[in-house]
Amino acid sequence: MVSADLVVFAEQHGAELPAALAMFYRAAGVGTLGGFLHFVAPQYMSSHAELIGHLLDEDDQPRIEPTADVVVFAQSDNGDMCGWHAAALAAADAPVVRLTGFDETPLAASTSQFLEAVLDADHFGTGSLPATYQRHDWLPRTT
Repeated sequence: MVSADLVVFAEQHGAELPAALAMFYRAAGVGTLGGFLHFVAPQYMSSHAELIGHLLDEDDQPRIEPTADVVVFAQSDNGDMCGWHAAALAAADAPVVRLTGFDETPLAASTSQFLEAVLDADHFGTGSLPATYQRHDWLPRTT
């Protein structure tokens, strides 16, 4: 990941990518943790509303309003999404929430806490994740 990816994220979301995730991406690249939790490249991160809005009926609109602004940075194989409320991105280290359908669950008080605990916590009802990380080699590598 390069600075240009971070600039694109900031332009799209009006705030910088939390530093902990930027450092993680610089060290490990964009990829999949434990074959289960798939991290999204910064330039492709979208809000919850952008990701599922086209699937919703008019009756569902009030249900998504509380989570519509959540910027999703990771998605699990069981359909859960991890992200931050857009307003929280202005903080130095945004709190992480999990979205399951229209339900929101706080996961960590900060992105750095989430990354430190993701292997040991059972955030997704599947137990601890294996410590393997597979880089998405299909993404272009730029320097």
